[in-house]
Amino acid sequence: MIPFWFIFPAITAVTFLAVYLALYSVSFARFIPVMYLSAAGVGLAFWFFFDTMGDAGALQENNALYPPYLFGGVPHLALIGAFVIGVFVLGVFDHFAVPAENGAGSAKPFLIPMALAIVMGIHGLGEGWGAVSGVSGGTATTLTGLAALVQAYGTFPAVVSYPIHKFLEAAIVGAAYVAFVLRPNGWKAKRLELPVLGLCFAGPSAVGAAVGYFVSFDTTYFYAFGVTAALYAAMRLGEALSHGSAEGWTPSRYGLKTFSALLIGFLLLYTAALLH
Repeated sequence: MIPFWFIFPAITAVTFLAVYLALYSVSFARFIPVMYLSAAGVGLAFWFFFDTMGDAGALQENNALYPPYLFGGVPHLALIGAFVIGVFVLGVFDHFAVPAENGAGSAKPFLIPMALAIVMGIHGLGEGWGAVSGVSGGTATTLTGLAALVQAYGTFPAVVSYPIHKFLEAAIVGAAYVAFVLRPNGWKAKRLELPVLGLCFAGPSAVGAAVGYFVSFDTTYFYAFGVTAALYAAMRLGEALSHGSAEGWTPSRYGLKTFSALLIGFLLLYTAALLH
């Protein structure tokens, strides 16, 4: 086992470093047209969906509706519920980010990357949890530093894959921040915006690492919630991609009905899969 005093600070430091490096790198990469940055974000979001949906057990789509005993009961319903709640939370954020025309309140486009950071961050809660749970038991090791991590996770590539993974995930948030906040505001960032985004994204991973060392839990629920961010990222970054270098455009008003339609479409084909 690797002691808590080492593994928790290590996971936390690497996570925050990778996330902030991504957010600031993307934000200052003004030589990349927003259209291409958004396209890269869409590509990253699709892989994020594929990867995270696997960690969510594909919402147990192999647990058929019939015969009923195969379905899995309340745990399966809870997994579906976590996904539904994730879409609902994104819809609420988007509702306040882009208010209705002539409606109360002003646009708050920062809530678009904020929604992504928070919901994706919940999937990070599961990643942090899983990253330490596997090394919290077993024979104690006298190794520290990189050698201890390589011993725990098998190979050097396996160790470095984690910060690369977090960097690229955070780049999705960074792309949304550039497309909807930074560029429309004349590339003028408010002082706390990137620190807040990084905290929302990386903070849950640190919490998961702290708790996961001592407590076992089925983290598929965190992934089922967090995977929904990929759908939102594709919607919003696809919109930024379609506008390209056009000046003066504003985000479309989706509304909760649009998110409801998105959820219904997903669940219809998912239900068909449960009949297999």
